[in-house]
Amino acid sequence: MKVICHIGHPKTASTFLQNTCAQNAGWLRGHGILYPDMLVPDVNHISLLYACANYISVFARDYGIESLEEAREFGTKLSAHLRRQIDEANGEIHTVLLSSENLTANISGPQGVQNLADFLSEIFDEVRILVYLRRQDDALLSMYGEYMRRGFGGMTFDSFVDEALGNTVMVPYIFHRRILEFWNESFGRDRVTVRIFDRDELVGQDILTDFFDVVFSGNPPDMSQLRRSANDNTGLSAPALEFLRQMHPFISYHWNGKPNPLRQRLQGRIETLPVEPRARLSREQSERIMARFSSANEWVRTTYFPDKPAPLFPPRRREDPTSNLGQITISEFAQFTGHMLL
Repeated sequence: MKVICHIGHPKTASTFLQNTCAQNAGWLRGHGILYPDMLVPDVNHISLLYACANYISVFARDYGIESLEEAREFGTKLSAHLRRQIDEANGEIHTVLLSSENLTANISGPQGVQNLADFLSEIFDEVRILVYLRRQDDALLSMYGEYMRRGFGGMTFDSFVDEALGNTVMVPYIFHRRILEFWNESFGRDRVTVRIFDRDELVGQDILTDFFDVVFSGNPPDMSQLRRSANDNTGLSAPALEFLRQMHPFISYHWNGKPNPLRQRLQGRIETLPVEPRARLSREQSERIMARFSSANEWVRTTYFPDKPAPLFPPRRREDPTSNLGQITISEFAQFTGHMLL
């Protein structure tokens, strides 16, 4: 039995892919692929993180996991649950498909990756890892938007970048070489498939087409009957991000060490703030970020894409070289405040 474990990265349409797989579980089953239930009420197989990470995630406590010993017991339960689903398929499947971006965002170092390798190798004869890499300037901009949307911080974008570049834990998946070395060591370089999350690099210029090109080993079936999930993870506009940054002291995610009930009540309104104009980096911001990763990205290119011209992520041609981050008019501030309250 073969397993393909898609590990993200975050902000590379992982939620869209997971929702589409779950909504088309019957279609996949008809082509020999099982997208299993993994003991969580979510199509993201985050339970793999709970079972294999070398620490206790705050979300794992919702499943009664308070210690590493209990995490290993949960892993045994999860393994049995997965085996049961494979057995119930009665030989109709040849591949299990797993997906969780938390395996790159949160698994936290080589021991967690090795724990996952051990978990999978006990069940499957063949293990394949799939990961999508996003250029670091886009990834940081996207994650900054997530921080503002969720109320995790009130930093300016430049301060956010400074902290992220100096801290491999804050946004770990921008450190492509570091993460890939962990996975190569535990699974072997030949078992790790790396794709570039860029429309021009994707098969058919489409993430779903590219994803199934990997899953079906370059020979995907007719996808005309496939129901695509809505891609509803669109980021907020640049003025909306600045509004949330300035409002952070009053509606932060945490309050006195606990989730802020006020933020929770307002989250639905926050989600419907405008999405245009899109946030945009300046040429200087983009070049600064990409220069930080130039040598590491060159390692990725020579290791996984030796026939691809350097650099791994070419400079962007921008019609407007300026940024629109950190800008909001009084009128926009009043409009967003009314939207939150009415």
